[in-house]
Amino acid sequence: MKTEAFYREGEGEPMVLLHGFTDTWRGWTPVLPLLTPHHDVFAPTLPGHYGGEAFPAGTRISIPTSLDMIERQLDAHGIGQAHFVGSSLGGWLSLELAGRGRALSVVGLCPAGCWEHGPAPRMVLMYFRRNDLLFKIGQPLGLLAPVARRPRTRALALREIVTRPVTAEAAYTMFYGAANCTVAPDAIRLAASGDMFGDLPDIDCPVRIVYATRDWLIRWPQHYSMICRQLPEADYVALEGLGHLVMSDDPELVTRTILEVTAPDRVAGLAIA
Repeated sequence: MKTEAFYREGEGEPMVLLHGFTDTWRGWTPVLPLLTPHHDVFAPTLPGHYGGEAFPAGTRISIPTSLDMIERQLDAHGIGQAHFVGSSLGGWLSLELAGRGRALSVVGLCPAGCWEHGPAPRMVLMYFRRNDLLFKIGQPLGLLAPVARRPRTRALALREIVTRPVTAEAAYTMFYGAANCTVAPDAIRLAASGDMFGDLPDIDCPVRIVYATRDWLIRWPQHYSMICRQLPEADYVALEGLGHLVMSDDPELVTRTILEVTAPDRVAGLAIA
């Protein structure tokens, strides 16, 4: 399976979409046709992830190095400031880039790293450790496609991150991307050590933090205690009944939730729910 390193389409103010850990830019597929009429959308695959830029030889994944590499991508594509929308790990990276002066606004969708300092939550570590092991076993045996094709097995595999059915194609794309995420073992160890995330930077743009009431990985309110303390004036929005990958569970609702921040003058006339 081959994939492009990034997606870019649309018109209007620039918007950068940053996906979650072990995913690729294709995780944004459900919302892309809804966002591109309103924004010039740039969705890169994160460094070290399948199809994305590799870390330099001898360099292990870290938040600062990832940010430096993303900024070089933005510069190469002529993007100075933009609206940032980030899912999970991409949500934290978006907040960090706002601290670097890159953001017109930030919408974090179930962002990672918002808990108090220390190791990542137990459920997060268990989920990614289990998947890393299963993909190492399953990909050489040719099991990714069969698991994705069968509704019951793909629902079982994705039970922690979605609440609504996904297509076999979408499931396979997620599985393949995760199985070929070269930085997964190092990132899991870093998250377990407690050294992956630190304090939030100073942010002077509008911030909306979106949490999902059926997100079993990053749970409200316990896993948002640090960000609530450090960003008390941010806008906190609950999406009822959705899982961790909110853009997969309800693309129309998520698009509206984003555009209320990035293009509020356009929301009233939207045909989406």
